[in-house]
Amino acid sequence: MRRLMQASLGLLAWSLLQTSPASAQLKGNAEYICRNGYFPRESTDYRLAKIKGAAGDRIYFHGDTNERCPDDQACRLKTYVIPNDDVIVSRTFGKFACSWFQPRKGSETVGWIETDRLAWQGDKRPPEMRDWLGEWRADGNVIRIATSKEAGQLAIKGEAIWGSGSRTHVGELDYDAKPSGDKMKFGDGTDELDCQVTMQLLGKLLVVGDNLHCGGVNVSFSGVYQRGPKR
Repeated sequence: MRRLMQASLGLLAWSLLQTSPASAQLKGNAEYICRNGYFPRESTDYRLAKIKGAAGDRIYFHGDTNERCPDDQACRLKTYVIPNDDVIVSRTFGKFACSWFQPRKGSETVGWIETDRLAWQGDKRPPEMRDWLGEWRADGNVIRIATSKEAGQLAIKGEAIWGSGSRTHVGELDYDAKPSGDKMKFGDGTDELDCQVTMQLLGKLLVVGDNLHCGGVNVSFSGVYQRGPKR
């Protein structure tokens, strides 16, 4: 039997959009840290932004290799985005925003981008139930979201894997949950060792974060998922 979990009280209201995400970071991380391994777990309010600039501009990412980053020019990376590219932002730090760029094909790029290069995108409407449906993939993980037999809820099933051969560890999701606006939260309980998952739907991308207790050692569902083609 599926375990029924309702969205938490903190997610029950569709909140008003802010100018930019609040500054925050994972416990134990320095503020200048911005990288893909942490990105899906370090915010409860991700935002979409579009890169702005003139034709031909290259807007470079800045890394987090030392405590002078991201302001230090030595922190500038070779990777860049161009005007009209879309990015997901988790948080801001000074004049920079921790940003995730997902190309149509290939791996993501995560790093700091100057906030004055971002045009914040407002949501046209809260997602409808059908917007969540489908098979979502990130690296080797897959999450399938379908309508539930329980009225007003969605059925979430997922598989995650880490390692290979004799060192393979796996994780599974099997829950019913109710979205609140663009967010959804579910899990086994409130203890920090219980599996707990958050999801936020941002256009064609699904940001998923867990507490690293939804499977075997090193298994995590955290990531930015893209929906696969309909079958």
